[in-house]
Amino acid sequence: MPTCLKCPGLLAFAIALAIPAAGRAATLTERAAAIDAPVRGGELKLSSPLEVGRAEIVPVEGTRVRTLLAQGVPCGIVFEGPARLRYRVEDRFSAPVAERNLRRFGSLKTTPAGQGLEIAADLDGAVVWGWGLGQAGETAAPGAGLPEWATKVLAGSRFPLPSHDLLVAEANGADGVRYALLRGRFLDLLLQVDPRSGEEGLYRVEKGTDPDNTFREGIWKMDLVAQPIGRAWWDRVPPELVAEHERIAIENPGGEQLRIVSHSRLRVRRAGTSLWRADLIDEIYDIHGRRHPVTVRSVRVDGRPADFLHRDDELLVPFRRALAEKETVEVEVSYDGELALRPAGNSYWVLGTLPWYPRRELAGELATIDITVDVPEPWTPFASGAVVSRTAQGGRHRLSTRLDQPMQFAVVTAGKYKIVEGTHEGVTCRVATYAMLKERAARQLIERFFAGRRFFEHLFAEPYPFRDFAMIEVKDWGFGQAPPGIIFFTQEFFTVPVNPGTTHYFQDRNVRYLHELAHGWWGNVVKMDAPEEIWLSEAFADYTAALAVWQLLKGRGEHEFDEIVKDWVEAASLIHPGASLYLTHHIAWNEARDREDYWRLRYGKGPLVVHALRLELQRQKGSAEEGDRYFIALLRSYMKRNRYGWGTTRSLVETLDQVTAGNWQPWFERYVYGTETPQLPK
Repeated sequence: MPTCLKCPGLLAFAIALAIPAAGRAATLTERAAAIDAPVRGGELKLSSPLEVGRAEIVPVEGTRVRTLLAQGVPCGIVFEGPARLRYRVEDRFSAPVAERNLRRFGSLKTTPAGQGLEIAADLDGAVVWGWGLGQAGETAAPGAGLPEWATKVLAGSRFPLPSHDLLVAEANGADGVRYALLRGRFLDLLLQVDPRSGEEGLYRVEKGTDPDNTFREGIWKMDLVAQPIGRAWWDRVPPELVAEHERIAIENPGGEQLRIVSHSRLRVRRAGTSLWRADLIDEIYDIHGRRHPVTVRSVRVDGRPADFLHRDDELLVPFRRALAEKETVEVEVSYDGELALRPAGNSYWVLGTLPWYPRRELAGELATIDITVDVPEPWTPFASGAVVSRTAQGGRHRLSTRLDQPMQFAVVTAGKYKIVEGTHEGVTCRVATYAMLKERAARQLIERFFAGRRFFEHLFAEPYPFRDFAMIEVKDWGFGQAPPGIIFFTQEFFTVPVNPGTTHYFQDRNVRYLHELAHGWWGNVVKMDAPEEIWLSEAFADYTAALAVWQLLKGRGEHEFDEIVKDWVEAASLIHPGASLYLTHHIAWNEARDREDYWRLRYGKGPLVVHALRLELQRQKGSAEEGDRYFIALLRSYMKRNRYGWGTTRSLVETLDQVTAGNWQPWFERYVYGTETPQLPK
């Protein structure tokens, strides 16, 4: 009997009515457990290859295919034996990156196919989750569930389990969502297909340590192929929900414990949404590799207690009904954990850009933010936003801040700091030096801030977005970061080189300082809505920082600028084939050179492309002066067009077309979406 592959309305109804033995409605946790550990149902006879996105899975003769059931409802199928996989990489920009990522995996056979690529592999088994796959009926013998290999992968995974995708798909009306674990002869694979987000990805899954250095051991997914569904890469899919206001209260009663209550006002961007999928860490690891859990105590939706699921660094919150476009909903989350870990035992802690408060990163957050922090003495707290109040009473320090323009990635820190501040033209800059007062260094940073601010405000014709902000010393080397209202700098900005082993950190401080200052505009005034758009923020921050060096260093500025350009050219020349600037995020870190290419793309080729764009404008307009007039017009028009919203590559191209009355899409397809590197005139 052929399998019935689609009946979403009936399935949604059946799932909604599924109840546990006690007779009450199933919680998200219970339903997730049933999806992640389904039971095997009746055998299926596939009349054609099973299509999973751009993949086809064909069982070998003798392999049985069975339905998977969650609480009696079909939620997928399992291949009980060998099968063959065929996967098509159809996007012409994805193909070279995929070919690069696949080069070391001989068990995955690749062949050119038009402008794309075809991948073939022999499988020893497969499990595919998706509503509408399989058919209802009798279950197999008691205890017959997932194959042992799939159970082990899910048990050790450091990525969300299939239930997350399926619960969101059911609640928010996403047909065609698929999550497949593929057992290769030498390599296990994960395939995720999500038509609602407009993207699918093929990953290898393997045991190891977190590539982001959080010390976590487990099974991780690594990019092999990423490609858009039903769109071009530059066509963005609108998010389901966007946080437009957030209120966060943090209390540090003592030690490493934090108690946090967050309030998020979410606005619906896509009708029919009835579940919020947010990012929220569920554990943190210290420098010794010890695990510290984060526990959600309660969730309320519009003031009423709500169900929730918190695991795998995600929080799922269902609403009571599907919401219409532009409706709002308020979600309160109370949670706690030992989040105030002190790096290397130093006397400060940081809630950085990881999702320490509930949010859907990038496209899910465009929010004004109020933060309150309550810490014991002698800690001094800092938080994103202008200071509303700061008090010290009863052995406690309390701080309230406000970001009154839409922002992303709020941060909080507290520690033993000494503060130096300066105010000019209504803007206050505070510098917090760690452990001891370093007034001379702090005053120099403040002076350089106001000089850099004047340059950038004139260049962009846009005020610095923060009238009250802080620069904070981190006891480390070679690091800078500029989330809203705060800039973190490591200790080379606060001292002089005394150890030969640290001398190299002092060599490029001018441009690094200005790069982080430029992020006030590139990343805070104009934000990003997807990982692919990060190149814009980094490349334009780097390039305009180099322009600032040119202008602010007076007599030697032009020489310094030329040296910076040479560094970009050299870095870009070392990039290995198959590296797209736009798809930097999708380069697999298979080897050391992949990590190196990641940084060469972001901080070498990126600003080089901006420089080449400026030179091309000069060539087209007949002189450096006239070309620069158009280049500055581009910066100002793009900034104005995307002010306190999301900037995209598509928006940049459209702005450039308008400013120059030209067609720049082919140029960007070569150097940004594609893998070519522009050559500068000799």
